[in-house]
Amino acid sequence: MLPVPLATFDLYAPRGRAWLAAGRGVASAFVILAFGFLLNSVSDRQVDRDGRKNPLIIAGAAGYQYSLAVLLVLSLALAAVSPVPARLAILSCLVLGVVYSIGPRLKSVPVAGSLTNAAGFTLMLFFGMSSATLPAGFGYVALVYATLLLQNQLMHEAGDQFEDRASGIRTTWLTLGPRWTALMAAFAGLGATIAAAHIVPRAAVVPVVAIASMIFVVAFPLLLSWPRLKTREAARLRVIQRWWAVVFGAALYAAWRMGA
Repeated sequence: MLPVPLATFDLYAPRGRAWLAAGRGVASAFVILAFGFLLNSVSDRQVDRDGRKNPLIIAGAAGYQYSLAVLLVLSLALAAVSPVPARLAILSCLVLGVVYSIGPRLKSVPVAGSLTNAAGFTLMLFFGMSSATLPAGFGYVALVYATLLLQNQLMHEAGDQFEDRASGIRTTWLTLGPRWTALMAAFAGLGATIAAAHIVPRAAVVPVVAIASMIFVVAFPLLLSWPRLKTREAARLRVIQRWWAVVFGAALYAAWRMGA
């Protein structure tokens, strides 16, 4: 996730300012991710059972309060020296991290938790901005990223269903079941497909839409809806979808850059 802020690298800004903004964006992503994951570990220390997953459940684990405070201060400092859109993105990520993990603990609210998770990671795209303006069409790039990330998150919930059920977390997968969760994943893939059609050159729209529809609207949701899908298979499916999303997203990003 650390390279994500480089998506908004300004090719037309003075090189020194552009690279400074990129470094600030990556640093912001590192601090925000550390804050979010630590906050989530603190929130889950009473329900997690595996010390390898959450070291804070081990007796004697302490000092996380100071780490959270330092990470919060660093996040606010980085936000203060960022352009307004990046500043708002950093502050929004902090808020989303709190409402997701602590209160009202949206990770336990079906659909809302999945959307909040995807939204938080999508906002990281804006951390590396060097000014208050973005090239035309970047909204479509962000939409592709957000929807494919949401689809991957739903597969993650399928793979972690037993742990989530034991922890009392009511994820979208556990609440809606395979069929309706797969339908949600299909709509996410459809959103990515529609956004992709606005990024690529007109001559490439038909093949890109056909490929994206086949993979992200049909294939992955169908596999996710399989009644006999095991957690291990869901975890493997998530990895496969991630790599397809990376390749597809990279191609779209290159097309956007060439047309920007």
